[in-house]
Amino acid sequence: ADNATYWLGEAHYVTKDYAAALKSFEAVVEGFPDSRKAADALLKVGYCQYELKAFRNARATLEKVVASYPGTDAARLAGQRLTRMDSEGR
Repeated sequence: ADNATYWLGEAHYVTKDYAAALKSFEAVVEGFPDSRKAADALLKVGYCQYELKAFRNARATLEKVVASYPGTDAARLAGQRLTRMDSEGR
C-alpha cells in the first residue's frame, strides 16, 4: 500500500496536480513512517509545497529530510533544493 500510494503521488506530481500529489505523499509519510519510500515521500512533500508556493513549509520539510535521512539521495536532493531556494531568496 505504501508503494502504491507513493506512485499515485508521483503520477499526480508529473501531471502538475501538486495538491493531489501532496496528499498522496503525506499519506505515505504519516501512514507508513517505516516505509522504504518514507524519505522520498517526505522529499516530494517539500517539492509539492514549493510548487504550491508554500515556501516556509517547503523549507522546513526539506530541512527535515536532510536531518532525518542523512547520507541518502533524498537528503542530497533536499539540500540541492534548499540551495536553490537560498539563491532565489525564498
